[in-house]
Amino acid sequence: MMITSTTNRKEKQMDKIQTPTVGSQFTTAKSGVTGTVQEVIKNQTGSLRIRLDVNGQDRWTTVK
Repeated sequence: MMITSTTNRKEKQMDKIQTPTVGSQFTTAKSGVTGTVQEVIKNQTGSLRIRLDVNGQDRWTTVK
């Protein structure tokens, strides 16, 4: 019997997240919208909520 790691895939993916910095450019994964990072909030789940400035309009996105 082979023993495998009990770390789930989501936890492994979270290790790969590079936190964007305020003022940097960020492109959303699904819609491909690019904007300037205005705010980064870490959720309790470990995901990030990012507020972008896209042509003068706020746009929120989540990074898992």
